[in-house]
Amino acid sequence: MADAGLRRVVPSDLYPLVLGFLRDNQLSEVANKFAKATGATQQDANASSLLDIYSFWLNRSASWEGYSQSIREQQQ
Repeated sequence: MADAGLRRVVPSDLYPLVLGFLRDNQLSEVANKFAKATGATQQDANASSLLDIYSFWLNRSASWEGYSQSIREQQQ
């Protein structure tokens, strides 16, 4: 069961991050089409970037995999 204190994230929560990523990488034409298609607006300047979030996820996944491997080794 999910923690009641955590808000469920939906794909549209990422739209401002994707839009910011496109603009940061000089993909203006694609960014404009994406904004028009999704209604996304520019993200808050203080928000984490899409790359920051992905990097965090990769590091967390790697840590979890190392933990899982350690548990498996202990059980053998």
